[in-house]
Amino acid sequence: MNYEIKNKTDFLTGSYLEVKVPEEEIDYNALYTIKADCPEFILPFHYKNTSGHVEFVHKVGTLCKLQYFSGDLSAKEYANLWQNLLEPLLVCGDWFMNPCSFVLKADYLYYDKDKKAVCYVYIPSVNGCCGYDAFYNMAVEVSKLMTVSDAVLENKVLRAIMKDFNPLEFLQMLKNHASECNDALNPPENAPDSAAATELPVTRDNQPEPVTIEKTDPDVFTGEIEFDFLPDLTASSQKKEKEQGGYKIFSSRSKKKKTAQKPAPQNGVQEHEAKQMKETGSKALPVAKIHEDAMDITQSTSLMQGGTGLRYTGNSQMPPVIRVNINEGEIFTVGRFDAAVGKKQSSFEFDKKTKAVSRRHAVIERSADAYSIIDLSSSAGTFVNDKKLPPNTPHGLETGFRVSFGNSGADYVWENS
Repeated sequence: MNYEIKNKTDFLTGSYLEVKVPEEEIDYNALYTIKADCPEFILPFHYKNTSGHVEFVHKVGTLCKLQYFSGDLSAKEYANLWQNLLEPLLVCGDWFMNPCSFVLKADYLYYDKDKKAVCYVYIPSVNGCCGYDAFYNMAVEVSKLMTVSDAVLENKVLRAIMKDFNPLEFLQMLKNHASECNDALNPPENAPDSAAATELPVTRDNQPEPVTIEKTDPDVFTGEIEFDFLPDLTASSQKKEKEQGGYKIFSSRSKKKKTAQKPAPQNGVQEHEAKQMKETGSKALPVAKIHEDAMDITQSTSLMQGGTGLRYTGNSQMPPVIRVNINEGEIFTVGRFDAAVGKKQSSFEFDKKTKAVSRRHAVIERSADAYSIIDLSSSAGTFVNDKKLPPNTPHGLETGFRVSFGNSGADYVWENS
C-alpha cells in the first residue's frame, strides 16, 4: 500500500516529513520497539493519533539527501556505501521491522556524513509500502548517482544489479573483490616469483616459517547471515519473488583518510586559475573548461550578462561568476576541492585554500521556474541575506538575494534572467 509523504519545513527545526497511516494498519510491535530503542538507520520520528489515523513526523535534522553526495568515490567508500545501504534491511528483524515497510526510493534516502551511514524513512505498517520492484529501482538509481574510480568494481556492481539483483550474491561479490584487492596490495612474504612454482621457499638455517595471522578489513562484513524472514532468490524463483516483494540484504562503513595540503597562491584570479590548471595537468584548458558540464566562469567581467547564477561581490580572489545551468528536477552542488580525493566532487568547487567552504557545502535545486538553496550541514554555514540557513532546509532564491558560503568572503548575489 502506498502512503503519501509530505515534505515540510520549519525555519527553527528544519525539514521534516509527515505520513498518515490508518490506525488499523499500524504494526504496533514494530512501533513500540522502535520507540523504545530507535535504530540509527532510520529517521527518528514521533507520532500522534488523529481521527482514525496515526500521523508520523520524521525529523531530518542534520542529515542530507544521499543524492546531494553523488560523485566519484574511492573503491572502499563505494563498497561501504552499498553495504550501509543494504545492511538495515538485513538486521531490521531485531526491531520486528518489515523490509517491505522501508520507503525504498532514492529521493528519501538520507546520509549521515559524519558516520558515513545511510538512513531510511520507515513506516510501521503491517501491509508494507514497497516490494522487490521498488528495491530494484532504488539500486538502479543509486548506481547512477555514485561512480567509483575502480572500473572493475563498478562493472561488477552494474552487472549484479542488472542481472536479477540478488543481494546475497552482491554481498559475496563485494567481499571477494575486497579480498582480491588486499591480496594484490599485500602479497605474502617469500611468495614464489612464478605462478608455476609449487615448492615452498626454504627458510634461513632451515628454521620453520614464522606463523602469521591473516588480517581482515574491519570495514568488510564477514559475519554469517540468515534470512529466515525472507525467501531465497534462486534462479527458479526470481519471477515469483518479484511479484511477492521478497528480497535479502547486508553492511559496513568507511573512513576517509586526510592528507596534508600544500599552501595555495593568494594573488588573485590568474594565479587561482593557473594553480587549478596545474593540478589537472592541463596547459591549455581554462578553469571554465574543467567544470564545463556544470558551470561557467567569466574572467573578463563581473556582470552575469544574462543567464542564471551567482555574481561575486567581493575582490578578485574568488571566481567572479558561478553560472548555474540546470533543468527542472536537477541539482547543482557547491563545495571545495578535496586534495585527498584529487577529483571533482561538486558541480562547482572553490580552491582548496578556501577553508571556510566545506568540501560538500550547499546545493541549489530547481523546481518548475523556482530555485532554492540548501545548506548541507556545512561547518561555517550558508547565509542568505545575512541570515544563516538551518541545515538541510530549502530556502527560495530570488534575483538580488545575497548568498554567502561560509565566512571567508565567498559572497555572491543571485541573478536569474
